[in-house]
Amino acid sequence: MTSLLPDEPESGAPRARRGPRRRLEDARAAGLPAVCRATGEEDGEEDGGEDGSGALLEVPDPTTGEVATRVVDTSGVATAGVLARSAASARESWAWLSGEDRARHLHALADALEAAVRPVAVTEALVAGRPVRDGLDVDGPALLDAAFSAAGWADKLAAVGVRPRPGGVVVLVATWRTPPADLVAGLVTGLAVGCGVLVRARPAAAPLALLLAGACAGAGLPAGLVGVAPGEDPAADAALWDAGDLAAVVADGPPAALTELAVELADRGTPLAARPDPAGVDVLLPGADLGAACAAVLRAVAGGAWRRPGGSRVLVAEPLAAEVLARLSEGAAALRVGHPLDRATDVGPCPTADVAHAAASARTRPTAVPADLPEGGWWALPGVLVTGPRTAPPPPGPLVGVRTLRGDAEVPALLAGAGEVTVWGGRSGGGPHRAQDRTGLGLLRRLGG
Repeated sequence: MTSLLPDEPESGAPRARRGPRRRLEDARAAGLPAVCRATGEEDGEEDGGEDGSGALLEVPDPTTGEVATRVVDTSGVATAGVLARSAASARESWAWLSGEDRARHLHALADALEAAVRPVAVTEALVAGRPVRDGLDVDGPALLDAAFSAAGWADKLAAVGVRPRPGGVVVLVATWRTPPADLVAGLVTGLAVGCGVLVRARPAAAPLALLLAGACAGAGLPAGLVGVAPGEDPAADAALWDAGDLAAVVADGPPAALTELAVELADRGTPLAARPDPAGVDVLLPGADLGAACAAVLRAVAGGAWRRPGGSRVLVAEPLAAEVLARLSEGAAALRVGHPLDRATDVGPCPTADVAHAAASARTRPTAVPADLPEGGWWALPGVLVTGPRTAPPPPGPLVGVRTLRGDAEVPALLAGAGEVTVWGGRSGGGPHRAQDRTGLGLLRRLGG
């Protein structure tokens, strides 16, 4: 068989088809706040004021590049105050409850989150470009599954060898990369082990964090138990890592940044549940269900950097390469690019301008963004790129890199740094067979004593 050469031109430039634009609601109707500030500081001045918080940080709308909301950069003093309130609430109103009582409260929270699914989907569409259809049909059920699963552990800690950590505070570092289900899993799991929770939300994650904190308050959890301190001030981060009530940290992001955080926390003995940006790899071997495999890869392409912030790759056995490349190229060309609030949209804008620029630069042939998309948005068209030993995999975005395998022996070396691996075909049958899963029990054991 003739292998696909690494310098072979990419597949035909996909032509996006767009359905009618049916906006669900604009930012104001969706409840996106004009200004996001730390919980407990809602009555502060708009420019930060005397509470010690910093200036306003602008969060752009990835669809237009215009300002979607603004975030008060919480200072170290204000952040310490949010953490202190969470710790006090945990000690006084939460940690002394029995596991059965905590489970009852957390199941009530999980029930309350059903009403938050649509606002969460719209919020993610407005600040991260996530198509609202995926937010409702994919992320919503995942969020509820995470909430109910984590709530169910609250009265079973002893059975799985986890000791409660009463009175401490679990800090969740949230970014645009953080899926709502992962954020909810960390939040409910921290509460399940008897801790308070503080969400250290980077600017783009602030609206989602505040929405979830509001759901916690509406479900009747003790006041201050779940707090939000949005911003990116290094002094505020340092205040958290030095806090005596800090019980554990959950964070995602680039591996280098997580390594730096791990080193910083190691000196204090603080557990870190690190979730590096996953580079998704699908391995297609003889016997693979090509229809299911290509459909799964195309879903990852549509999800772009939001779905796989470490990039997306396919390793395909040589006898299957031509057919797989043809299927993926045709499927990518059929994906609809449009406004994330349009239910017909498959691919929305990229979550950041840098991601959009990197995705556009990776194309070996120029692609023009359709003229009817809003100007100023962070658009990148979906595409399939052929890679090889002399070409790097494509960056995160609505792209997938396809590389031909001459034999199974090549696979292990090509999986270095992969976060999610799915094998299709081979000895195990058609697939999919996932080599790595994020389990709620694993997170529970990291946060427990």
